[in-house]
Amino acid sequence: MIFKQIFRIITWPYRRAGRIFRVGAKETHSAASVSVKSGAGAMAKQIPDNLLEAEYREEPPTGIEAALFKQLPRPRLTEQNASDLTLDQASAYAQDAKSFYRFNFPLFARGDFFYEEVEEDYLNESLGSEEKSIDRRFLDVTTMFRLVLNTNTRRMLLYWTPALFAMSFGTAFLMDQLGFSVALLDQFSVQGGIYIVASVIGLALAFLMYSWPYKVVQQRNLMNLDNYTTSKFARINHNFQVAKRRALNVERDKRMGQRNELKDEAGAWTLSYHWFAMRLMLCELVIRNKFYQVRRNTTLYWVGGALVTIGLFASSLWVIWRGGATMALIGTFATAGVTYILLTAIIMRRASAMMFGVLAANEWSRFNLIELDTTIRDHVGEDKLQIVTFRDRNRFE
Repeated sequence: MIFKQIFRIITWPYRRAGRIFRVGAKETHSAASVSVKSGAGAMAKQIPDNLLEAEYREEPPTGIEAALFKQLPRPRLTEQNASDLTLDQASAYAQDAKSFYRFNFPLFARGDFFYEEVEEDYLNESLGSEEKSIDRRFLDVTTMFRLVLNTNTRRMLLYWTPALFAMSFGTAFLMDQLGFSVALLDQFSVQGGIYIVASVIGLALAFLMYSWPYKVVQQRNLMNLDNYTTSKFARINHNFQVAKRRALNVERDKRMGQRNELKDEAGAWTLSYHWFAMRLMLCELVIRNKFYQVRRNTTLYWVGGALVTIGLFASSLWVIWRGGATMALIGTFATAGVTYILLTAIIMRRASAMMFGVLAANEWSRFNLIELDTTIRDHVGEDKLQIVTFRDRNRFE
């Protein structure tokens, strides 16, 4: 919290200038369909509180894990099943594709301090952030998971790491004032050795909290999100394959008297498989945007937690020095405090790698794997070949 306030104070001139610029941009480009508000903030406010209320919970969070960190259930998949894809639905997808291809995104982006919020607005508009959009739930789910992942990391790195330092070293200070001492290395007594014990206990508690409730809850959240993303991307890929196949074979059950129907149906299926491919790419960009923010914020929380701990350490050192402590006691306290700060910083630095190591992105149906370019080439090439074949056949006859 302290670091957040300091960061807001430092960046206030930039954020203020950004607001002024946004107001001017809104007045100048009133036709633009991009919200003036921050993309992250706007989406967060629009997410319904009961979005995941009725979701499947394999392991309901209980005990310490639920008390310290928040766990989300595995989201339900609402993407249309490929086997149920009809011509009417393909026509609806084609209309969504038109709104995307005709979307006039602003060339002169807002002057926000963080560009990923500008990109987030563009992605929300492209996929359709209104209630009827099929991807609205995907946008809400990914935003909710981003917020929860950031909240848990903020609690661990920015709150609990300095708090454990304050509790362990504060207890040691009180015990030292009461005359307690700790013997180290058999009969060798170190003045203020209780601070070394406090450092060891604090490190053990920090490592335990990081390895058990925090790491377990974060990995569960990411596994649930990974499962949801894998299923959604696979469903979009299946729909793409079905729409592509029907676009390629639409003329086989049509006759000359059904020219208008053939034209409309072929156009709907063709535009649909184009849109499925583009949706897959845009959803990948949404995932990249969310996890960039998670990685960025994790780094900020790590730095902020280290700075807050350093501040507590410096304040404690000053109090001990002002209290007339000997140089031996000050040296012992400094050694114990620096050891705690360095080792906890090393442990917490692995938070990003730990989280992203859970995701199995190599198992997702990716845009670069569906071969849209090959599909377009084969589709157009086959149609042109059929035209030339029938033209020459009729000419010879």
